[in-house]
Amino acid sequence: MNKPFLSFMASAAQVCGAFILMACVGAAWAVDITPKMQPKIDAYKKQATVWAADPLIIKAVRESNAKGPIPMMGNAKWRELKEADPVVKGFIVHPAGQLMTKWLSADAKGINKIVLSGDKSQRVAFTSMPAAYIGKGKPNFDTSMDDGKVWQQGESKPDPSTGIDSVQVSAPVKDGDKVIGVLLVALSVSNLQ
Repeated sequence: MNKPFLSFMASAAQVCGAFILMACVGAAWAVDITPKMQPKIDAYKKQATVWAADPLIIKAVRESNAKGPIPMMGNAKWRELKEADPVVKGFIVHPAGQLMTKWLSADAKGINKIVLSGDKSQRVAFTSMPAAYIGKGKPNFDTSMDDGKVWQQGESKPDPSTGIDSVQVSAPVKDGDKVIGVLLVALSVSNLQ
């Protein structure tokens, strides 16, 4: 066989091996929820529901829904921003962001991120920059927004923005009986076991 062909085949094998390794590591990283973890998760789901009913949270979502998403801000543009960007910082220093940071700080071992979204799935406030600005199409938004139900991730996975092994839960934010937004809480698996 000729040398360039062998070199190409060796490179292709390395690439295939890397993809297989990444798939195996990713599959090994996801962990099923155990019976021991579930009562703790249930307690956080109840807490998320209480937080979602906080008057400051409801007010923040109402105001964001009246304004709508940031014009021209999609997930691709969002990913170009850094945590220090003034746009991103505005969500953290927002009064709802400060309140959620207070909640996170009171349970820093158990919670690693809180994100508040409006009715168009736009971010309203958060404790740290989420991976996406628009959350529509994800069960953590759609189940709570469209069905008005508390949602729980079925297995633990690395959080897309923090990288921390997490179980996400979300609760609908309601104005009376109407769902107007979603509060997402990322729980640290290390605290659930």
